[in-house]
Amino acid sequence: MKICALVTSLLLLASLCAGCGAVTLPEEDPEGAPLLLPTEYKIRAELNEREHLLSVETEIEYSVPADDLSAVQFMIYPNAYREGHKVVTEDKLSRAYPSAPNYGGAEILSASCDVPITGRDLSEGDLLLTLSLERPLKKGEKLHFKIAENITLANIKHRLGYYDGYYYLSGFYPVVCPFVGGKYLSYEYTPYGDPFRMETACFSLELTLPIGMTSASSAEELHREAQGNTECHYYTAEAAREIAVVASGRLRATQLEHGDTSIFYYAADGSDKERIFSVIEDAMGYFEEIYGDYPYPTYSVVSAPFFESGVEHSGMAVIALDLTFSQKKRTILHETAHQWWYGKVGNDEYLSPWIDEGLAEYSVAAYYLAKGYPAVYREIIRDAEDAYSIRLALKGSEGVRFDLPLPDLAEGYYDRVYAGGLLLFSALSELVGSDPFHAALRDLAESYQGRILTEGELIDSLSLSLNKDYSSLFRAWLTGVVPLQ
Repeated sequence: MKICALVTSLLLLASLCAGCGAVTLPEEDPEGAPLLLPTEYKIRAELNEREHLLSVETEIEYSVPADDLSAVQFMIYPNAYREGHKVVTEDKLSRAYPSAPNYGGAEILSASCDVPITGRDLSEGDLLLTLSLERPLKKGEKLHFKIAENITLANIKHRLGYYDGYYYLSGFYPVVCPFVGGKYLSYEYTPYGDPFRMETACFSLELTLPIGMTSASSAEELHREAQGNTECHYYTAEAAREIAVVASGRLRATQLEHGDTSIFYYAADGSDKERIFSVIEDAMGYFEEIYGDYPYPTYSVVSAPFFESGVEHSGMAVIALDLTFSQKKRTILHETAHQWWYGKVGNDEYLSPWIDEGLAEYSVAAYYLAKGYPAVYREIIRDAEDAYSIRLALKGSEGVRFDLPLPDLAEGYYDRVYAGGLLLFSALSELVGSDPFHAALRDLAESYQGRILTEGELIDSLSLSLNKDYSSLFRAWLTGVVPLQ
């Protein structure tokens, strides 16, 4: 792996360490225990375009979450692309893969820690890396890990892969498993939904790319430096859920300032950029008005090949380049809403995917109604009602309940999580009025910024803000016992 200029690297890492120390997070978790400082990832990566290989070295500063732990666990998401795993459902195989399914994966070259490692184990389909240490640890103890990998990228239009000159780099570094209820959580990689629980962390990334390749990132770019046939891009992100990049020689960037936020639009064809910027800026303005401040210094929207209509990251949205403008608009609205409901306020997307997806879908509908498009609003609600009610008629309440983890939502995932979540939040909004409901959501966003919101906390927070217990309403919708008229 080529390493970018040493002096620049040291200056950058020093500034990033200082920045991470300034991150504002709640002083206590919901149980009243002091919160540990955010995990800090310092990543150096280089893309070999000819071999579709990504070399990655990740240094991780980690605060031990409990006494007497003798191992730390990490998710190795690139191994979800190995043979034997499925990252897309059967009906989307042809859209995800350009020809036939092919595979990638990670080779772990080395792993070290300042407390000596006595064992290294890959399990759960090679997705879970367990590093055993030579002694029990103390809560709050700081560990420094260094893990080196070579990642083979699959030819796929997905979160991690390449297609037609575009490289999508997401989840390419080892991710410390969340520690909840006295244990590390590791989730299977389902071929639908977002099987993650992303805790806030601090990130720095030095990414070396072939010269002439444009890089769009979820993080803020601080600097770039040409070195012969390559160029190193330096990125930083504070209190973010992840760091992700889309790179291609075809992308061209345009920029717009929105208050204190720099908005970027990346596309091969810039003919629609004025209309796209109008949508992004209008969406951000509306969501800031009802939900509070946008949480990041930059926001990037990238038009690139993708197997779904779009996907969100902290500070970035990817939209499929083959969408019509009206489809792009709705996708941008949905993914921009995720900057609040996923980015600013996180949730366990494996256990409760309806929270962020339902709130994002509701936000899209609310936007159209507020902007003077009641017919579009009614169409969105009607489409959700049709999908939900048809499934209810065919499958009964058990077939539409959505208070379930991802593996139990395989059948009818979109009808249950997206449509059901939208209908739940729109029903509450119509019941109490949009202004009080949006004020309650703003309270929620302010109270849980940077944290993971549970189902119970969501219901309690909204009930408190609205001065009434709405747990029975939520329970009825979540378990599918609310018949539609």
